[in-house]
Amino acid sequence: MKRRTPWSVIRAVMALLAMLTVPVKAGTVIEAMQAQRVAQLGMEASLAQDETWFARQMLVNPASPYSDAVAQPSFTNEAWWQAVLEAVGGDTGEEVVLARLRRELGMERARPGIDVTPGPGFRDPFVAAHATKAGLDVDIFWRVLDVFGYDLAPRFASHAIGLQLLRDAMATVPAERHLAAGIRGDVLSRFMQARVPSDLTRHDLRYVEILVQHRLVHPGRDSQLPTAWRVARAAAAFRDAAGYVTGAPCLPDASPDPRHAGSGVAGDDRVPCLVAATDRAVHRWYIDALRRPPPRAPSHPHGLAAVLGAIGLLLPLLDMAAVFEVVEAAIADDAASLGAIADDDASLWSARAHRLTCRIPE
Repeated sequence: MKRRTPWSVIRAVMALLAMLTVPVKAGTVIEAMQAQRVAQLGMEASLAQDETWFARQMLVNPASPYSDAVAQPSFTNEAWWQAVLEAVGGDTGEEVVLARLRRELGMERARPGIDVTPGPGFRDPFVAAHATKAGLDVDIFWRVLDVFGYDLAPRFASHAIGLQLLRDAMATVPAERHLAAGIRGDVLSRFMQARVPSDLTRHDLRYVEILVQHRLVHPGRDSQLPTAWRVARAAAAFRDAAGYVTGAPCLPDASPDPRHAGSGVAGDDRVPCLVAATDRAVHRWYIDALRRPPPRAPSHPHGLAAVLGAIGLLLPLLDMAAVFEVVEAAIADDAASLGAIADDDASLWSARAHRLTCRIPE
């Protein structure tokens, strides 16, 4: 029988999520873009232009993990794009809106000193670039690495981001409101004091998983990297920290070493030069790695067997192939409530998103 998450944990998390998802005036570029495309192109044409279509429009070589971005995608001549600029651009201009869209779609890279200014304390510029791009505090990075080890830490990247979400919430909400808001500072404390996995409870792990799960379904509307890309970058930081026995995939200048770097071609299982790869390419590497059997646990696993079973819980949502579908479902629900589109069309959108979210374990 599948074990269910205790209601006490769910209630606490849902209270916190309400604090984390207060809407702001300006939404994401993807939200504005999807809304305008639905309004101007209709449902069928909108669905035909998926993330793959946008990748072809916005990347010089979509098949390469190291592709440069197209400076002026052809869709910028479309009427719906002009409406997007009016909706979210304000006085910032088209270049800023395009940069935001590239960020949301995972088309940025993480070359230290070029794309990212690495934060201190990570001991390696490539590791620092990944962790900085993921918005991950240095002490959380080292704690997760210490608790789970170099081999397994990439598989717990989502927990690292969940801890960061929790810490950020603790800093944002006044301390006297933490209890009412479901902010569990004791979970963060136990993680930061843990030495081995058995120092953590199943509830601790599930609590941070739910935080990440919710942010994947309901993205924040700030300037941070979307959660799926943040988790992948955190995993890349842990992977690069472990080093490479057979030859590093990156040259010192953060460009791919053709002798060792993965090419992105089907059948090439080598790790790409992760700092030179786009966020979406790092994400593909991470999802592929997560689907493989985990490394063999040490002879004294200290509770690893108990917690490794949690690793696959977020996999359906971390695979963001249907990110447009989730956004379109939310837009369709709003449009249907206003009578702007037919109920049948709204139901179709919602069903498409449900196929993704229904696989989330309870």
